[in-house]
Amino acid sequence: MVNNRIKSVNGYIFLILLIGLGFLWTGAAYIAQAYRLLAILDGNTVNLISCGAYYVCQAVGIGAVAWLFAKRPSVAGGKMIPLCTTVLAIICTALSLYASSLVLILIFGSLLNLAIGVLSGCYLTRLSTDIPQQRRGLVFGCAYALGSIGTWLISLPMDGSFLWHSRSFLAITALAALTVPLILCLSAPPFQENINKRPHETFEKKLIFLAAVVLFLLSMENTLGFAFPLRSASGSVYIEFTRVFYGIGLVVAGLVSDKSRRYGAICCLAALAFPFAALALGSNVTGETVMWIMAYLFLGFWSVYRLLVFSDIARKTGMPVFAVFGLLFGRLGEATGTLAVGLFTGTMLIVISGAVFVLVIGLFFVLYQKLYISVTSPEKLEQQRFVAYTTYFGFSAREREIFALLIRGMSNAEIAGELYITESTVKFHIGNMFKKSGFTRRSEFITDYMLRQTR
Repeated sequence: MVNNRIKSVNGYIFLILLIGLGFLWTGAAYIAQAYRLLAILDGNTVNLISCGAYYVCQAVGIGAVAWLFAKRPSVAGGKMIPLCTTVLAIICTALSLYASSLVLILIFGSLLNLAIGVLSGCYLTRLSTDIPQQRRGLVFGCAYALGSIGTWLISLPMDGSFLWHSRSFLAITALAALTVPLILCLSAPPFQENINKRPHETFEKKLIFLAAVVLFLLSMENTLGFAFPLRSASGSVYIEFTRVFYGIGLVVAGLVSDKSRRYGAICCLAALAFPFAALALGSNVTGETVMWIMAYLFLGFWSVYRLLVFSDIARKTGMPVFAVFGLLFGRLGEATGTLAVGLFTGTMLIVISGAVFVLVIGLFFVLYQKLYISVTSPEKLEQQRFVAYTTYFGFSAREREIFALLIRGMSNAEIAGELYITESTVKFHIGNMFKKSGFTRRSEFITDYMLRQTR
């Protein structure tokens, strides 16, 4: 028991470092590239490129990973893709920081963000496959807090302008190099190539679509709200200052969400209200500043929530393709919000934000009721878990019948008598189940099934 606990803790720390360092150096590269554009273009144009076009590139990269997990999960979950993508991202970072042509900067900046999307997809899928549900929020929150606060720390040298200089590339490369040993330690995922590609009935297509729409609108609304032209806080709130509070919010959100997904979801909505509250304070510098800080604290709940919704769905359905949908639709929502900010200003921006706010509140509570309010009996819950587990390994209908008796401890002869088939037929199907699952003994099979039911 103690050894298993130590192994679990080491696994959590490993993923925190892998995801956190990945977010740290890719985030630093993203900011440095945006600063490179600011030396050439005006701020509004850079915002449209960095938070619009580049986020779309990240979404494409995330989508590519999801597609690969649907087709070849063992390849998508291996070492080669994140390793090669890390090298590609470093090359693109160098070329985008040192190129003198705007066209080349934009091309390599787009490729960099495409690579960032691929890395995010690879790492965050591991969150749903390797971490049990009751620890998933904390692991993600700590990892992103490491990246968020680390990005602030790396920007401090040279009077806070370190990332403005091309020499920051050396620091970014050094941080990326720290992730290479972690990537090389990745073990093969326990996936099978014949995983059923259809969602389990517990998560209907309509529910998955609703979750995607809600996360898209939540991200869009956050982007719109944080673009409000505040009259007082703009001179007292700095990105470097808010990153610390964002990091704290991420860790707290992870703890709360692991304790109760319901509480985490409700706190996620609070982030939407703070920009409106700050706007209503008028010229109260202290009030606006406090509200802006609170917004970043609660922004951690939004970041954690959008990852956990589909991470939980991916784990329960046994389909890793869903794991990155939260970040995918989140990035698309942020890109859409950035475009709206570029098109509208002042009162019109606030009106549009209010309309999206009302819409997302209504849809959010529909999703909330479907995910968290419906009461499931223990018998039905056990049946759902059984079907999800057997679907995960692609068992046939007959294999499911045999497996149901096998986990009850029945012998081959007892299973044959129960199902009115020959003992050799039972052995044949159990042999097929061993091949699909990778196990070689009944005891391994039963132990794995029981462990998964507690996650």
